[in-house]
Amino acid sequence: MNKQIYLTSILVCFYFLGNAQWQQVKGYSANGNASSMIVINDTMIASSTGNVYDGIPGLFTSTDHGVTWSAKNTSLGISASPLIAIGGYLFTGTAGQGVYLSTDKGNSWTSKNNGLPSAFPVFDLIVNKTDLYACGTGGIFHSADNANTWENISLAGTIEAESAIVAGDTIISGFVSQTVAGIYKSTDNGADWTLINNATGLNDTRIRKFALYYNTIFAASEGDLGTGNIYVSTDNGISWTAANGLNDQGHNYPNNFIAFNKTIFLATANGVYKSSDYGLNWTNTGCSNTMSLAIIGDTLFAGTGYHGIWKRGLSEMAGGIEDNKDNRGFAVYPNPSSGKIKIELKQYSSLENTIVSIYNGQGKLLFQQPLKKDITELDISGLEKGVYILKLTNHKMTEVTKFVEK
Repeated sequence: MNKQIYLTSILVCFYFLGNAQWQQVKGYSANGNASSMIVINDTMIASSTGNVYDGIPGLFTSTDHGVTWSAKNTSLGISASPLIAIGGYLFTGTAGQGVYLSTDKGNSWTSKNNGLPSAFPVFDLIVNKTDLYACGTGGIFHSADNANTWENISLAGTIEAESAIVAGDTIISGFVSQTVAGIYKSTDNGADWTLINNATGLNDTRIRKFALYYNTIFAASEGDLGTGNIYVSTDNGISWTAANGLNDQGHNYPNNFIAFNKTIFLATANGVYKSSDYGLNWTNTGCSNTMSLAIIGDTLFAGTGYHGIWKRGLSEMAGGIEDNKDNRGFAVYPNPSSGKIKIELKQYSSLENTIVSIYNGQGKLLFQQPLKKDITELDISGLEKGVYILKLTNHKMTEVTKFVEK
């Protein structure tokens, strides 16, 4: 990206800053990038892949919601992107050295490349319950044992797989083969692949990023090799609907989806888009050149390519934590409560490493644990009377609600 685009990106973010919307995180490098971000047990981890302004790649962590940051004494020594987590395990892809695993939030790393091509560049990492999928030059690879071994499940003749999504028994991936680029679907973990043709409504052959939220598949196409638009499917890829509202689609480079309650956010070169109708219509909220997104509490963080990390209150964009309460993927009852509450997972499974967190009205974390069952009873008798925030997080979503202890 040239300096003119870089300057434009800064001005766009400062425009929104002047309107008390997007604000730059001061504790992170003002000219640095944040190509990938993830939150593990309220520790925020950001990866800088290095650029012309600060060329040293590294990992940085914050335990105070982005106020201060500490550089990791990491043994990785190369750029870490993308970052994903399964439980307490942190996985990362690299630009040419495959997949690595950290069990201590990024302090130390172990290579996990058994079965991957030599010098494998990772474009995307996908979690499906306890399974991992890695996309890159050479295709898509599957691991069922925490990345100890990998199996190539690509379409025959594949040169490259940029992204994929796993929805139940269905895998959808974009392949560049020896003859053509296209989007394919498999219902037997890659043994057979079927082309998704234009008749389904998916009119792009190059999808840069897939995502799955609320039983809806989102497919964001390349900006330079496709329309730059987003396509939505609610039937596991059988049919697709093109979205509206993405401006200057030819220059959209979609990087990262994230969900908060029923609002979906998308990081692109043009800015952070939001949709409140399951991806059918999108609005640009500003902060261009965004590469990654993360949520802590009621704050959305946007990691950019050349001007650090920015933040904005979710209540400004998503309408606060009470929106769409009847459509949440979980239920909390009784509410008001008296000593005990039950959490019922309706759209998610305890197998998806869902974490429950409880905060007081000032945002202080009071309680956190993984959910081992689809219906879990919690003893909250130690809480004082008052209003509390309950947050559920896994690799697919972040949802919050309030409850009252009486």
